[in-house]
Amino acid sequence: METKAIVKQRLSFGAKLDMLPALASIVTVGVLSVLSGFIRSSKDAPSLYLHIAYAVLRRATKRLSVLQLQWISPPTDKMYEQYARSARVTPQTVDLGCHGAKGHWIGNKNAKHVLVWYHGGGFCLPANAGYFKFWADVVASSRAAGKDVAVFALTYTLAPHARYPTQLTQAVEALRYVLDQKRHRPSQIFLGGDSAGGNLAVGVLSHLAHPHPAIKELKLEEPLAGTAVIAPWTSLDENHSQEKVYSGGDLITPFVGKPWSRHYLNGTARDYYTDASLAPSSWFETYPVKQILVLGGGNEVLLPIIEDFVEKLKAGFPSVEFFVGKREAHVAPVYNLYVGDSTETQQGKKLKAWLRDLL
Repeated sequence: METKAIVKQRLSFGAKLDMLPALASIVTVGVLSVLSGFIRSSKDAPSLYLHIAYAVLRRATKRLSVLQLQWISPPTDKMYEQYARSARVTPQTVDLGCHGAKGHWIGNKNAKHVLVWYHGGGFCLPANAGYFKFWADVVASSRAAGKDVAVFALTYTLAPHARYPTQLTQAVEALRYVLDQKRHRPSQIFLGGDSAGGNLAVGVLSHLAHPHPAIKELKLEEPLAGTAVIAPWTSLDENHSQEKVYSGGDLITPFVGKPWSRHYLNGTARDYYTDASLAPSSWFETYPVKQILVLGGGNEVLLPIIEDFVEKLKAGFPSVEFFVGKREAHVAPVYNLYVGDSTETQQGKKLKAWLRDLL
């Protein structure tokens, strides 16, 4: 049976009933965070508003199951349509012919450069409104600097409705589609991704350098222009979920890693495509890309994993720049917008500057 990228989530009666105490728990945490927010350290969110918002997100992602979160979250396709209406642009969606995967254009698809982006969410959550605001901002920022770029965002099948390597296959096909249109050479194409999407972006580079046995090979005539990843989740090791890491300044906790990675892998073995952190430095030597930018937040629970990955990556692929946003959380450039804080993040500013310099 063909896997679909969009699966209408249905909940059991018990799971729906559980939403009531879950909501009460989330609201309670939000109220208590108002009080605790007046006494914050450098390890906490920089503003009271973000302190409260992060506390709510931490509780929601820890208290609700993946299926419950999917039930209350509009699919990526719907969020794209909503973005198009609000921006008063004609939606441009293409069927990638791969298990129902779709690609969405933000900006002019005939732009000189393309940024193919894979959204995060633990492989289980769709792209929220914050993503489309972020992507539109990247396009607008480049245009204001006299540079021409469009974003091609992928809708992939969420776990547990499909397991690895389906999502990686869809990520490869998104890049293949852009190349097949013959409008852009590899040197005019960037890859990007955040969290689980960062995992996919690195996975695509791995496939280009070392073809995955279950995915159709994609050969490039020249290296890609660059790859930017925000908080790449490159280690699905469940032991990280058991570590005592302070998460009060972040919007996720280590505990979400175990259920989300299990849904993604669903019994399949971890390898260098799912966990780039496991690969030797020599694995990265043949990555067909000119430059890689890795971003992270100073307060995020994944920072130790990101730092270890960057160290290993640089040993095999020297053209890497690593930037950490002080007191910033996991994928802050997207999720701050999602919760209603439009203050520009350090990570977001760095990514846009890096991209403009390479366009």
